[in-house]
Amino acid sequence: MENIIFLTCLLIGIHIICPMFIGLFFSKEINLDYLFSSRDIKIKPPLYYERAKRSFLNLYETFPIFIILVLFSMIKNVDNFDLSLIWLILRYLYIPVYIFGIKYLRTVVWGLSFITLILMAIKFL
Repeated sequence: MENIIFLTCLLIGIHIICPMFIGLFFSKEINLDYLFSSRDIKIKPPLYYERAKRSFLNLYETFPIFIILVLFSMIKNVDNFDLSLIWLILRYLYIPVYIFGIKYLRTVVWGLSFITLILMAIKFL
């Protein structure tokens, strides 16, 4: 399960840097000077930048549940490795699907990741 924790940290890191790189490559207003500033100046960020940020905010909906289930799995010695990996793969897939606005696939990916959490929880019964 330590690998799952590492991959989870990597997922968070990707979510953090994704808007930054999108802003640098797709906006004239977002540059290194802006990124190092306190961002007091209002700018109009590109659509993909906003979607990348919303994708990260969406992770807040299920991430705490996932972390709790992973930690309980480790404490209770419940094998949730495969389901945890499936959840992570779905959440990695969710990033580009959300950024590129593939709305129906986005809903399917989110739904499958949520079902995966339910299956992880069922293993404790």
